[in-house]
Amino acid sequence: MNFSFKNSAGYILILITSVIIAVSGDNSVSLLPPFIAIGLAFVTKQVLVSLFCGIWCGAVISLINNGISPLNAFFSGFFKVADTYAVKGMMDESHIMIILFSLMIGGMIGIVTASGGMQGIVGKFAKKADSGPKSQLLAWASGLIIFFDDYANTLIVGNSVRPLTDKYKVSREKLSFIIDSTAAPVASVAILSTWIGYEIGLIGDAIKTTGVELDPYMVFLYSLPYRFYALVLLIFIPCYIFMKRDFGPMLKAEKRSLNNENSDESYSDTTDFPVLKAPPEEKCKWYSAAVPIIVLILMTFGGIFFSGYSAFEGDSLSLHQIIGEADPFKVLIWGSLVASIVAGTMMIVSGTGNLTEVVSAWIEGVKSMVTAMIILVLAWALSSVVTELKTAEYILFLLSGTLPYWILPGLVFLTASVTSFATGTSWGTMALLFPTALPLAVPLAVSGGIPPEQIHSYIYCVTGAILTGAIFGDHCSPISDTTIMASMSCRVSHIEHVRTQMPYALTIGAISFFAGYLPAGFMINPFLLLIPQLIAAYLIFRYFGKKAE
Repeated sequence: MNFSFKNSAGYILILITSVIIAVSGDNSVSLLPPFIAIGLAFVTKQVLVSLFCGIWCGAVISLINNGISPLNAFFSGFFKVADTYAVKGMMDESHIMIILFSLMIGGMIGIVTASGGMQGIVGKFAKKADSGPKSQLLAWASGLIIFFDDYANTLIVGNSVRPLTDKYKVSREKLSFIIDSTAAPVASVAILSTWIGYEIGLIGDAIKTTGVELDPYMVFLYSLPYRFYALVLLIFIPCYIFMKRDFGPMLKAEKRSLNNENSDESYSDTTDFPVLKAPPEEKCKWYSAAVPIIVLILMTFGGIFFSGYSAFEGDSLSLHQIIGEADPFKVLIWGSLVASIVAGTMMIVSGTGNLTEVVSAWIEGVKSMVTAMIILVLAWALSSVVTELKTAEYILFLLSGTLPYWILPGLVFLTASVTSFATGTSWGTMALLFPTALPLAVPLAVSGGIPPEQIHSYIYCVTGAILTGAIFGDHCSPISDTTIMASMSCRVSHIEHVRTQMPYALTIGAISFFAGYLPAGFMINPFLLLIPQLIAAYLIFRYFGKKAE
């Protein structure tokens, strides 16, 4: 932890503000847990420590409210974080299922990576990429194919496509931008990914505090049209590639590349890059990854139908009703379990590993998910604290009559963006904002006069703002793990990657805010709002961008 002057000033500001809140009386102390969690995350860049301190603060307040002396509450609250709130977060059956699903998906990814399956898929398409734009399009398409995990996406695509883009003098800055702008967005909107269990867990926990009967999985699905930033990036990138127009630092990077400066020597300021461990190229078979992924998809969709059909007790039967009655958590566990077994079998059959190596690869994949699961448990614990202290109700009391309902989606998007930029983690940002922002949406919609039949849409909009705002800030952040991995896999200076990508991310983010979330607050159809956003992105790059030639 770096105790620079800037960080020290941040600690002092947090301390002073906390004291002001604490002495304000009434229910204002209920603001302290989320404030401390978010404030410390800004300063320390450590989400785990920040969440723990936020929960600890809430535990102390809860004990004092129950008549415990402040000194005893301070020490007792420390242990209550683990023996009470963390346990509460893990005792919920759906929470346990989310953890199991996420760990097994991580294990499957470890196997298909070790078997060389992902490299095989990319190599299969590389034969048709015979120009600069086509090689870039290959990077974008490969990112869509490896939709189930942003880490695997970034490392595999960057290492696999980089030699091809180098051949056609595409700057590594542009390649890293395409990869970074595909990995997290596609993983966040994919209906099957390592993200979905985490996102559904946060959504479900927040929905319980709203008093609205909604299935978390359905909230996730219906929030997809409101993921403006992610959707605009994913849709616009092919157009951007074939326009061949850039501006700012990216234009200079493209000119350097055309002058044959796109070599490892030209990026001598980079650190040592990890080599993606994979079997020899001749053993990297595309079907080693394709078959487990197809099995996972088929098992999940088939499991949803089977689960919903078995649970449905009504007279009429429709696809919407079947999905609504299904137990998505059980289905995801079924799919990830079978897919892991199939991936291991494919690795043995293809000759890229024996049973011992399959188990080791699976365990390595599981290890990659442990930190995320710890964050998730602490997020559930923080949610329990703010619910117990009725933080959302107090915030509503403060904002009632002053905050128009239509501005909440845009405000949430900006808050998520700033938090994600400061912390460098989109997952941590989601964990910090869901417990407070989503419970605020329902009463604000009611007080704003939104018709009852549109309140669900308003919840979907706020949910989308949180999820995609977290990605936007993460893209701009130099301390983001995916941003770092994108520069690493493309072997480009990390500072150059951030410097060239940030103007583009800020441009698309501004479009999403002004043409997306602000009008979306008035309950305008999200599909209609995507059209002006895409047009705006095209016009900016068309008239402000220039060709490197």
